[in-house]
Amino acid sequence: MKRLAGGLGQADRSLVLGVCVISAAAMVSGATFNFVINPMVNDLDATESQQSLLRQLPNIGALLVIFLAGVLGPRIGARRFLTWCGILMALGYALVMVAPVMPVASLGLLLGSIGRQGLFVVVIGLISSRLASDDARATGFASMAAVTPAVYLVAPAVAGALVGAVGWRAIVLVWVLSAGGAVLASRRMLPADEAADGEAATAGAGELWTPSIAGFVLASLVQVFNNVSAAGWSSPKTVVWLLLAAASAVVLVVLMRRLAHPTLDITILRHGGIRLLLLVVVLIPFTNLWYYLTVGLQYVYGYSALQSAVIMMPSQAAGMAAAAATSGIIRRRGLRFAGTLSLLIASMSMFLCMTQTTTTPLWIPVLILCLYSAAVTASGIPLTNAIMNLAPRGGEGSASAFRGAAGSLGAALGVVLMSSVVYGTFEDSLTRQLTAAGQDSTQVAQVAEALREGLTSEEVSSQYSVPLETVADIEAEQQQAMVDAYRAQGLVGGVIVLGASAAFFFNRRGLTSPADSPSSVAA
Repeated sequence: MKRLAGGLGQADRSLVLGVCVISAAAMVSGATFNFVINPMVNDLDATESQQSLLRQLPNIGALLVIFLAGVLGPRIGARRFLTWCGILMALGYALVMVAPVMPVASLGLLLGSIGRQGLFVVVIGLISSRLASDDARATGFASMAAVTPAVYLVAPAVAGALVGAVGWRAIVLVWVLSAGGAVLASRRMLPADEAADGEAATAGAGELWTPSIAGFVLASLVQVFNNVSAAGWSSPKTVVWLLLAAASAVVLVVLMRRLAHPTLDITILRHGGIRLLLLVVVLIPFTNLWYYLTVGLQYVYGYSALQSAVIMMPSQAAGMAAAAATSGIIRRRGLRFAGTLSLLIASMSMFLCMTQTTTTPLWIPVLILCLYSAAVTASGIPLTNAIMNLAPRGGEGSASAFRGAAGSLGAALGVVLMSSVVYGTFEDSLTRQLTAAGQDSTQVAQVAEALREGLTSEEVSSQYSVPLETVADIEAEQQQAMVDAYRAQGLVGGVIVLGASAAFFFNRRGLTSPADSPSSVAA
């Protein structure tokens, strides 16, 4: 932490530490969700539709509140808002912990995810509004970036080891305690709310319809992509969500045009530089090597979910190290250099996945994952820094909300594209192998669908694939098909991230040198 403390005074260090504690507390549930979901649905005897809804609820709740949090945080004060979000998260997860039936658990997950997303939106805006210098911002965002790999370094392996021994409710109790920790950190470690948090803090009450409807539009769009990935465009669920998204978008446009001063602030989107930066945010989640490697660890190398989580630990340590180094790179070479370099390395790591074979020693894909994890973690620091630099004074909450919305939309789109690439390649490869060997290939589609079942943006954003109680032995042809699919995602993902690096590098209007102040950029 000493290295990350560069450029910060004592008060700023306390702020950054508090923000990191809050972020870590909010991430615990996401990092362990997939280890809880299967025993939960079994214990509560959930129907198939209830299981599907349970997997979607965390994402739905988070998206519904994302723009609302960007408005309410500055309006009522960041510390006060974070406190209430932590309380809501604790109450929601407490409902999950004691739930006797699935509807109660579903309500708890919805409330918990709303509070959790509120925390994420506001802490980024708080860092941006309170840390004025470039050095301080680089350090603040680097510290926040280190939180994610730090949590994932420990939480999945611990949850995987304990869930069978103590039960899923004990893991949810940890969620409740973590939410309580977020409340304490908000009250004890953050500075008092003041007008400097933004002009909206003293602007009085205003309508909340536009940010609420904008969140519903986003949630509906994400559900459209989720259902397209699972059932196609013609499925009833896809059509219903598409109609809801279209209708709510029309209502939003009408309100934005008729209201004299709509609360949802979209002026920041008129800056060409931030549109390119948000495009990069959308593209990065298309590649999620954490998820696809855990699939390979279980189906190609034969490891259990717990063993896979342990194997993934070095990649999270690499991410933490990269976060520590990136703040110094930004101070010495600037945002453009740091962001472009990290994205190019991420692209290279994806292309290296194309070297995978069924006989490749385990240490090689693990090493590639470490490179990928370090690069992706590092890329988020200059990217977030650049976006928040463009936020006008008082608009940090809105900028943070748009950043989060872009990431969620990218994750949903990435599931549609990459799952089609991966499982389409798997099916084609397995069909070719079985046909060449004169074997029956009529069941190939069912095998591919069984592997694909349960794939949602929530699980991908949690990084690790759904745990398997046992890893079944599979045929050599299926192993080869899985490797072919893994190589295909490396090729497609590498091209996408290469495009993201080009968009970042050529964004002349959106990036500033370390000598430029955020206030001057926003002006």
